[in-house]
Amino acid sequence: MEQKRLKTAIIGVGRWGMNVARELDARSELVYFASKQSTPSLAHARRATVEEICADSGIEAVAIATPVPTHGDIIRVALEAGKHVLCEKPLTATSQEAHALAQLASEKGRVLMTGYTLLYSPAYQEFKRLLQEKRSVRIECIRKKYGTFTDTIENALLTHYLSIAYDLLGTPTTASVKNREAVETACDRIEISLAYQECEFTAQIDRASKEEAHIVTATFEDGTSLVWSDTKLYKDGEVVFESPDTPLAEEIRVFLEAAAGGAAPQTAGDFGARVLEIHELLT
Repeated sequence: MEQKRLKTAIIGVGRWGMNVARELDARSELVYFASKQSTPSLAHARRATVEEICADSGIEAVAIATPVPTHGDIIRVALEAGKHVLCEKPLTATSQEAHALAQLASEKGRVLMTGYTLLYSPAYQEFKRLLQEKRSVRIECIRKKYGTFTDTIENALLTHYLSIAYDLLGTPTTASVKNREAVETACDRIEISLAYQECEFTAQIDRASKEEAHIVTATFEDGTSLVWSDTKLYKDGEVVFESPDTPLAEEIRVFLEAAAGGAAPQTAGDFGARVLEIHELLT
């Protein structure tokens, strides 16, 4: 029997929000969108304000893809109105606010999920499973690209790798910024290190690079390695896993299933707040 399609809405339909809207439209009944930009191409949805969306008792789940400083207020209004919420990363500006919203979601019996899309990559899920078979002594993340200068490098890119660190290892004992460089903005190259009892986690991000790379390498005690690069996993240089499935499609599927009464997503509840605590350790 086909599962009932939830009635949904999206708030914020910019470049990334439009991608979220398309996935919502494909997997649910997308009723409304709220956007300050020119009307996007969403044939089945009506333009509405945040207040109108939250006032409609038929809307069960809402996605938020607005600028980070607006997240907290919109999440609170949506939760108070009884909506399940998927909000883009980072969840809010501070861990304190994020914890308070997670508590509110719990009290309301609603799903509050942070959109850490990389964690829903099938390749990452297999990477995580294989890491449990051996003890890793170092995990190194390298991200190179050109662009995404409208937000801080921490909010646009680094937060993804901090979410990976928390998901794999929890909260670090110490955290430090090894390097910061300005190119187009105040910081476009950053290198951080997180220390755990038995593992070091590092991330090097360059958003002013002429190269394109997204590589996460785990090195084990015996000297062997596991490499996650986009849709593939390599074990000692050989491909051991590959999936064409897109992380965003999987993320939206998981959110909608949770909103319909399914299992809680791995980035639900206070997950976003815990990642923000690592941000705050770095500052």
